[in-house]
Formats: sequence, C-alpha cells, structure tokens
Amino acid sequence: MARCLLPVMAAACWTVWSSTGLAAGAEAVPGAPGGDTAASVSAAPSAAVSDMETVRREFAQTVTGKTMERLERMKKRKALSEKAFSLRTSRLAAAADAAYLAQAAKDAQTRLVPALGDNPPDQYFVYVDRNPTRQLIFLGFYDAGKATVALVGGDLVSTGLLRRGQDSFLTPTGVFEHLPDNFGYRAQGTKNQNGWRGLGGKGSRVWDFGYQQSPREFRQGIYESQMRLLMHATDPDQGEPRLGRMDSKGCVRVSSDMNRFLDRRSILDRHYERLAAEKPGTWLLAPDRTPVSTPGSFLVVGDTSAAESAAR
Repeated sequence: MARCLLPVMAAACWTVWSSTGLAAGAEAVPGAPGGDTAASVSAAPSAAVSDMETVRREFAQTVTGKTMERLERMKKRKALSEKAFSLRTSRLAAAADAAYLAQAAKDAQTRLVPALGDNPPDQYFVYVDRNPTRQLIFLGFYDAGKATVALVGGDLVSTGLLRRGQDSFLTPTGVFEHLPDNFGYRAQGTKNQNGWRGLGGKGSRVWDFGYQQSPREFRQGIYESQMRLLMHATDPDQGEPRLGRMDSKGCVRVSSDMNRFLDRRSILDRHYERLAAEKPGTWLLAPDRTPVSTPGSFLVVGDTSAAESAAR
C-alpha cells in the first residue's frame, strides 16, 4: 500500500519498498529480486527495524513536509513560477509510483550490497537518483537480517550539470563511504562573488567523500577527470529554489532541512560516532544530536534513466 506521510502531501505519498520483500507493510512489487514478495517485516523485528518507522515519520515531517511548505511559500511570493512549482511537486509525488520506487530500490541494492562486505550490520544510507527527470534523494535502510533495502523517505536534490565553457562535472555514480580519512567540516556561511552561500548557512554540515573520477566539461570539451565529491546544503535563498533539477558543479546539493536531519540523526556517521566514543568532544558532530539506532556510512549515487528507458 502507498502511505501518505502528511496531509499536506496529498498526492505525494511514499511507498516503502525493499528488494526481497516490503518494509513497513508496503504493497508487494511483482518481479522483485529474490522472487519472494511476502512482507519482509517479521513478527519480531530488530530494534533497528522497529526504530525505522519512527525515523520515517520524523523524516516526513521535518524534511519532505518542510520542502512542500517551502515550495508553497515560494509560489505565493512568486519566487517560483507555476511551471517550476509543478515540476518540483510532481517530482516529489513520483515517489508514490510503485514502478519508479522498484527501479530506485533495485538500483540502490545492486550498488550497495557488494560494498557492504561480509556480515554487514543493519544500517541507514543515502541514495541519490541523478536521473535528470527525477533528481531525488532518499533516506535508505538496509535490514541485514533479511538482506533487504527500504527507501524510507525522499526529498529534492541537485546533482552535477555539464556546462559548456564552465568548469563542471557530472556527479559520479557509485558507492562512496564517509570516512574520517576525508574529514568533513561545517560551512562558514560566507557569500561568494555572486552573493551565494555555496555550502549553505553557517554551521551546515559538509560530507566529504574524497577524490573521485567523473566526466568533466571545461575548455578542452568533455573528458574524464578527478573531482572532490561533497554532499552539502546550498544557498537558502538562491539555491534551494533550484533543487529538483541538475544544477551543481558536481557535488550533491541538498536542502537545509535534509542537511539538518542527516546531521542531527548521524545517518552517515557510523565511523565518526566510534571516533567520538574514543575521543569525546570530537568537534564535527553536533552536540545536540540524537543518532539513529544504527548509523551507516554509505552514499549511493545511482541513475534510473536506463531502467526507465527499458521499461518504455
């Protein structure tokens, strides 16, 4: 079944799908990998699985719901055209489409599971669909007991757009781990020459995934090159209205609400939480954070474009 997370979402309901069954009571998707379309939540779920429903509701209220409210405000102020408003709300509503969610969850699982290694624990992760017609970011959960992936909730995102004559990258696809070796940081909130707070407001989290290879466009045309892959907020006034379309120079741009949620709930801070336990007072982690029961460390960037084309 599709679930409406908030009254304000109306047509934008999220279906939680897992690749070998359905998490949180969602309707089975025919042809799921593994062949078993029975409900995947057992009578005695793990503490992490039980916690997932609470996290799902919180995400719906503090991220997806806030995005809808922000879009409505921008429309009323005429900071967003009717066409742009319609595009973004339709992209949020796409997460209610079972066929699309099946593609996204399958893509997430196909990429994530090989990177987990042997005997991985339950853990949250982040999945980004760089498909130009989707531009969505999902909070994901891997249930180790059943080897299932569930997409818990989603929001608008912006990935890299190649621009002729400008230094720009496509956001690379793959699985990228958030490690202390590439220690993240927080935005200073300063403006660039164009008046943009490029990493978001002061104190916004910046997740660093190290150097990666990806197509680059510059003076020589398009060629493979090295880029520093970051995930970060964007300018609250100028950047957030542009989320929901390819727009960054290669990094993953998220809303301020998504940034706060991932930061406050330590979604990708599994290794950093261990470091903080060994060295109390680790400055990067928010002092008022309330980590989820099983933080993870993986950012998964996929692209459902090919699957959508094959399904047509």
